[in-house]
Amino acid sequence: MTKDIFIILPYKESINPIKAGAVSIYVKDSLRYSKFKDRIKVISSDDFSNSKLFRNKSYINKFCKKYKSNKISIIEIHNRPEYVKILKKNFPYSKIILTYHNDPQNLRGSIDSDEREELLDICTEIVFISNWIKKRFFTGIKENSKKNTRIIYHGIKKKENIKINNKQKQILFVGKLNENKGYDTFVETAKKFKNINPDWKFVAIGNESRKKIFPDKNIVNEIGYKSNQEVLKFYEKSEIAIGNSRWNEPLGRIAIEASSRKCCPIITNVGGLIESKHIGIVLKENNSKNIIDILKKLTRDKKSLRKLQNNFYKKNIFDIFKFSKSIDEIRLIILNTKNTINN
Repeated sequence: MTKDIFIILPYKESINPIKAGAVSIYVKDSLRYSKFKDRIKVISSDDFSNSKLFRNKSYINKFCKKYKSNKISIIEIHNRPEYVKILKKNFPYSKIILTYHNDPQNLRGSIDSDEREELLDICTEIVFISNWIKKRFFTGIKENSKKNTRIIYHGIKKKENIKINNKQKQILFVGKLNENKGYDTFVETAKKFKNINPDWKFVAIGNESRKKIFPDKNIVNEIGYKSNQEVLKFYEKSEIAIGNSRWNEPLGRIAIEASSRKCCPIITNVGGLIESKHIGIVLKENNSKNIIDILKKLTRDKKSLRKLQNNFYKKNIFDIFKFSKSIDEIRLIILNTKNTINN
């Protein structure tokens, strides 16, 4: 079947599971349940691996040159508003869907409100993965002026028949190992809690190119970057996950993924993280004392811990099948409209 829907990942994002970031995972997971998957081609920098790419503009220009003769019905751009004008110029008859995974005001092409208003005119649809991101987009803009926007969250397929009583006394940290993510507080918490209850293990999954935090290996076991499937397995066998980010997370996958494996999430309420507050324990203060107080209660009362794990699992409505269907609805409307025009 001819590919007439193209999904363009951000420059440097890879569809390789070993290298995949949050955007690639979102695309891969939603495509698994899409009715249009046979018509879709995903573009990443992997497609131009033989070329020397130094910036976003080179990447998108190479795409335009390679696929200029293709009849593309829909171009879906993820997290790169700066691509929109270039693509519209090269593919004037293609409909554009722009999906935001991060703060629009921090992305080239949508920093200013004038740029964001122009995107509303150019794009057929703009999708946000959280309400927080949508609010950031409409800062300085009349939200009701355009209706071609919607929220489609990240989703997960909850695993069934989890053997919850086989979980290990293990507390996870998943993400960049830096202060913005709260890793320094996690390390401090681990050091203090080990003196309270040495039976519990602290594991950190992730990396950091400019690492400044170096915990005692006997206190925190840093195991490096893992694929998303491997991370999910760690959630499944761990009791607790801590996502104590300081920066405004656009949504945050920790509560969504951890609760889907009956691992109890402890999160902050910054940015889009608050939108998953119903499936995690929300910290009143992001410091080691507050986290340790919560850990004491959870680790001393297994019955209460199991109740929370089961409740958060049940309340997790971030269903990837549902969200994939929502994306397909947008595609269907666009394709039906194009067919009507063509007829």
